[in-house]
Amino acid sequence: MTPFSVCHDIAKRNGSPLFLVSRLLGEKKRRLFLSAYAAMRVIDDLVDENFLGSDALRRETLRAQTLERIERWRLQALEATAGTFRPNEQSFEPMIFSALVETIGASDLGPWPWNAMAEAMSRDVREVEILTWADFFAYCEGATVSPATIFAYILACEVREGRYVLERPPDACRDQVRSMAIFCYLVHIARDLAKDACKQAQLITIPRDLLAGAGFRRETLCAGLNHKPSLAPVIRGLMEQARTLLAPGLESIHRLPLRPFERMILNRLLKKYIDLHAELEADPLRYL
Repeated sequence: MTPFSVCHDIAKRNGSPLFLVSRLLGEKKRRLFLSAYAAMRVIDDLVDENFLGSDALRRETLRAQTLERIERWRLQALEATAGTFRPNEQSFEPMIFSALVETIGASDLGPWPWNAMAEAMSRDVREVEILTWADFFAYCEGATVSPATIFAYILACEVREGRYVLERPPDACRDQVRSMAIFCYLVHIARDLAKDACKQAQLITIPRDLLAGAGFRRETLCAGLNHKPSLAPVIRGLMEQARTLLAPGLESIHRLPLRPFERMILNRLLKKYIDLHAELEADPLRYL
């Protein structure tokens, strides 16, 4: 196995629509996508499946170790960004980061996405409940804006003399994708509510204020599926918040410096979420 074949297998195994889209990219950009996706996938799986998917006693046992792994992941990502990562016996997923140093290490993306995602993952492991919409938007910076920023960078960058470069500061990608990234995340939460509610309450990232207004807590959402209409106010609340982001988000993301082909890729991805949003606005119970 080579570093990039490992990344390819992780992306393929998870069945992300982004993996299918990545096959349309040129070889250089595809390698950039595969290494970045695999790096973010492994830390997300570590937190969601290995930690949050465990019972309370096991989570308490795993908490310190998982926080240490997140910090190791963050430091390795920063080393890869600087082009200095070298695997050793203590490395976390060294094959992935060996691929990442060849791609992100040859880019001007910068450290922000990795720091932001590590912060969101650490918050999950500390089990800090999202109380308000302000908490939700702060959490989204790492949970959804950071991976969206990387994907936007991949679409917008150019490959010159073996390096990935962007004509404007990479932070511009973050600002231009933020609203649509959170819009898509809200739609994703609403669509998968039934599945997530009956796994572990800690997987629910809906503000407590919204749940309480509908008469729920994270721990009681699964029971609400026995009377699905009672969950309609939760779905409506998510879709109302998404609605406030849609128009400004589309206007902002239109300013990304994309060529027609990359613009087509992005528009096709966004259309799926825009259509889902319309379905859930018309019928909040559609996916319950």
